[in-house]
Amino acid sequence: MSVLTRKRVISPSDSPNKKQNTMSDDQFSEKMYTTYVKSALLSLETDALPINTITDKINLPIGHPESITLPQFQIVLNGLVSNTSRLDNTACSNLIFAILRYNWLDIADTDGYPRFAESYSQFLVALVSTLPKYLHEVTNKLIQEFDSPNTTHHHEILTKIIKYVPTSINSIPQLLQKNFPHHISSSTKELTNYVQNLVRVLDYTPELQFSIWQLIIESSIKLDVELQNELDDLDDEEIEDLISGEEDSDSEDEWEVTTTSIKSLLSKLDSIISTLLTTTANSFTIEELNNGNGVNLFNTINSLFKSHILPTHFTKLIQFILFHITQFQPELADSYLVLLIDVAFNPSEILEKRLKAMQYLSSYIARAKNLSRHQVIFIVSYLVGWLNKFIIEREQEVESSGDKQVGGMERFKLFYAAFQALLYIFCFRHELLTTTENDWECDLDKFFQRAILTKFNPLKFCDETVVYIFAKLATKLNVCYCYSIIEHNKRERMLHTNALPSAVGNFKQKQEFLDLEAYFPFDPLVLPISKSIVAPNYIEWSEDTHAEETDSEDDI
Repeated sequence: MSVLTRKRVISPSDSPNKKQNTMSDDQFSEKMYTTYVKSALLSLETDALPINTITDKINLPIGHPESITLPQFQIVLNGLVSNTSRLDNTACSNLIFAILRYNWLDIADTDGYPRFAESYSQFLVALVSTLPKYLHEVTNKLIQEFDSPNTTHHHEILTKIIKYVPTSINSIPQLLQKNFPHHISSSTKELTNYVQNLVRVLDYTPELQFSIWQLIIESSIKLDVELQNELDDLDDEEIEDLISGEEDSDSEDEWEVTTTSIKSLLSKLDSIISTLLTTTANSFTIEELNNGNGVNLFNTINSLFKSHILPTHFTKLIQFILFHITQFQPELADSYLVLLIDVAFNPSEILEKRLKAMQYLSSYIARAKNLSRHQVIFIVSYLVGWLNKFIIEREQEVESSGDKQVGGMERFKLFYAAFQALLYIFCFRHELLTTTENDWECDLDKFFQRAILTKFNPLKFCDETVVYIFAKLATKLNVCYCYSIIEHNKRERMLHTNALPSAVGNFKQKQEFLDLEAYFPFDPLVLPISKSIVAPNYIEWSEDTHAEETDSEDDI
């Protein structure tokens, strides 16, 4: 009778209450199975049947009546660790792959799991140390299971593997990317677990910081873009109802599919972004910045913002990572502002990227609560100085022939973007822009009075909502009076549109300076968990403190 199928016959004298006899059975079975495993390993050269029998039992699904038990499996693993020199043969290769395919996480809650998991971990480390040819398979198995929350052993194994085989670190980034859960088909929990495990990898592989953060950012951007594509098909009221959970229960099937998809995307992004916000919370203290760790992490995220987030068309959510962490220390905010200024006013950068940087600059200054008055005034001063210089140097390029402006006003997109940025900042921050003598910093009143009357006519090409709110504030604060120009521009636009075929006119009007549409990257978050984290450092638009709005006017 094979020891693999041997059953002890209980005699009449045996009693279930005799604990000693039961213990003797267990010890006997363990001893016999240990002997069997040793014999199987020793006879590899002449008889592979015993090893193949063990392999077959491991290959059976967990829970199968004939599958290997945990105590038996542990004996096999311990035996392999003690005989690593015998593992490099065909029969053992099949056994090793069976072990690697074993779903050890499925038995994590069983009584014998802790000891088994320890033996399993020891085997994987011993295997890679003895036979590096299995490095890829072992590392891939561990990373494949990063979508599970039970990964303490995984990180312990990886740490040891990297210690014993330093070159193994070179293959990890590719495997991390390969096994990243699909942004649509995977669940929120799977994605969150994977991101959390990626962050844990950085605890023992700081040299992979850039590649891991790049992977996280790229995957988050995919989700963000997918979400915006879904939201573009909905109006503001539908979006608000969806987020608040007040959508109509009697809605059509198509609407239910849409809302389910959007809620799934929102959940995934909220979980990922909130995870990143919380896990980095202690990385930007004075101590961490002084020892270099915080600076390195910030430079990584800041660099990825410039290369990945900034150029992406109208992301709404992923950029809040930078919004949040830059407010931990004034130096971080300064660095972020320098990056935005460098891009926005760098002639070597493409225009679209410069326009985007300008939008980020205005939205950040408007919404970031922890910015100092000095930082706000510096940006305002920079914008005013650049706009003044632009007007002096290039206003003569704007030629007029009757009512028709010649030369293509799209050449001045950056000017209009900068002017709109200044208007937007003024709407949110005007309380900080007066001196102790109640004069306007940077002579803003004189600048606005002069700029709106230039041939550039900036109020015509900036976002209508921003212009309208600025006009109300400027009148209230006695900065300048804009309504006559606004009305003139409105009449001119109507006359110009009516002079063309309706379809052509509407298209032309809609497409004119499309880049200046109302994109403000740090508009209020729609992710409940992430929003609660960001809220203490975020300035909400308040009609009471900024301007009296009509009932029909949208929030800025």
